[in-house]
Amino acid sequence: MNARPDSAYAREEMDVSAIMKSWKRWLVGAVVLTGTGVGAEPPPTNSAQGTRLHGSERFEFVNVPLTTVEAPSPVGSKCTSGLASVAGGRLLVTQSCTPDGGGIVLKRFVEGPALKGTSFRAPFEGRSVKLTVAEVRCHEDITLPTSACTAENVQAGKARWEYRVIASPADKQEIALCPTGSGYALAVPNAWSTSGDLLTNHDYFTFACAPRDEGVSGKPFFVGGGVIAKCIDWGYAPWAGATSTSDTIAREYHQLCTRMAVADYCGEGRSNTLDGTPLAFMGPEHAAAISPLGKLPSTLAPDGYALEAVWTMDACGLARPVCLGKKRWDSLAAEGTCLDASLHIPETKVTCEMLNLSNLGDRVLVSYSPFIDHALVTFRRGTTEYITTTAVEGNPGESAGGTALGGFELAPGLGGQDPDSFEPLRVEGPILSATLSTDLKQRMGTFIKPLYRCVTSTGRNLLTDSKDCDLVPGYTLKSIAGDQGLEGFVYSSVDTTSSGQRRPLKLWRHSTTGVFATSTEAPSGFTFVRDLGYLPAVGQLPGRDL
Repeated sequence: MNARPDSAYAREEMDVSAIMKSWKRWLVGAVVLTGTGVGAEPPPTNSAQGTRLHGSERFEFVNVPLTTVEAPSPVGSKCTSGLASVAGGRLLVTQSCTPDGGGIVLKRFVEGPALKGTSFRAPFEGRSVKLTVAEVRCHEDITLPTSACTAENVQAGKARWEYRVIASPADKQEIALCPTGSGYALAVPNAWSTSGDLLTNHDYFTFACAPRDEGVSGKPFFVGGGVIAKCIDWGYAPWAGATSTSDTIAREYHQLCTRMAVADYCGEGRSNTLDGTPLAFMGPEHAAAISPLGKLPSTLAPDGYALEAVWTMDACGLARPVCLGKKRWDSLAAEGTCLDASLHIPETKVTCEMLNLSNLGDRVLVSYSPFIDHALVTFRRGTTEYITTTAVEGNPGESAGGTALGGFELAPGLGGQDPDSFEPLRVEGPILSATLSTDLKQRMGTFIKPLYRCVTSTGRNLLTDSKDCDLVPGYTLKSIAGDQGLEGFVYSSVDTTSSGQRRPLKLWRHSTTGVFATSTEAPSGFTFVRDLGYLPAVGQLPGRDL
């Protein structure tokens, strides 16, 4: 006959039984709730776009099988490896344990800080990676106030645990799973594809890295991490809760949110924004309230953010933008394949300002942004005249990078007496907007440097990093719309250890005529003068959101 467990062990069994009853009640509630839409409208507080889903860099698309869990045994007991589950953002491990001296086999339910030392193995680069929970703490929510991780708050979904995870790939080099942001991650159910699709598979979960608050003077400012964690904090978790009444609807809105947050216009896992780009967004109720006769406003008060995109689920159940706003077409330096000549966006020739919002149903998110990235386009006339500028106008459906350069036109005020004679040659890439806010410029500090627009009375152009136009005779600053000749900003340096692109922008001068050109590639007949900086790109400054 098995010995009766001691009182401490019995108390653990009683406490765990109560936890499990609450856990089961929560699961039943999550499954039986029904409804047709999302009610909450997350406020655009601490909202910023990012370029990564999970924010774990090398381990960005690691899906973790729940069956690989290995949980340590508590002192004085021997336990099985356990069974793991993730529901409602809660990671729970169930073990069968026997006291060292023998006795009744008891169930042990482990959650929160008790998961320290628990590990999983996941497929990675043709081999596997071991993921070990090193620390557990209460998650700091982007949308304040943050609730304490009491048993009641965790069970109600008002608070959640986050995990500092150590990754041990086959090369045996232990590194932090979350190299940027807070260093901690949320446990999120289901799996993700490399193209950014949320895959319903209850046998898997992922660790979504959370951002870190680098704010000062009571002004929160969250940087790093990935957008999955951000969307959960914004109110669009991929499970039923306060903002949706079924898991299916919740997953759809979470997918819409993540596509929006990385500006993945083509639904292919490719970001078309820069980390930290300010973002304001809303669901269908708020969007309808600000849209007289179903037409969305082109700008959003009081900050003047421009309409970026309207996001919805297409006929195939995929999260995609229905359209882009006119100002986004003008500023876009996208590399998404759907934005070139093939144009897979449904309303390719229609801007969002032209759509009737009432025709789009109730699965809708609308995003506004100041677009801190602008397309830097090089135009050419003849063989020696070049203009490289962000002062362009884009034709919807024709101007988004790729090979469809005919969609870009020089804005009024450039190109001398005959601007139409200049043809677009190349989209060099994005640069930071000349209207970057003082706060954002201060945060970036010496990481960025300005570019200035200079011209001569005869229409020759020079884009340089020198406010005195390199002291070249005849060149003076060219102001457009009061910008005092400031074209925008580029990175002054990049992280040479990151895997991101490093595209230097260079100044060139013609060997005989003496005219200048600014581009990433050498024009024929021009010689190199100097590097002006680096075009912003994903991964150049990891963790340094604007």
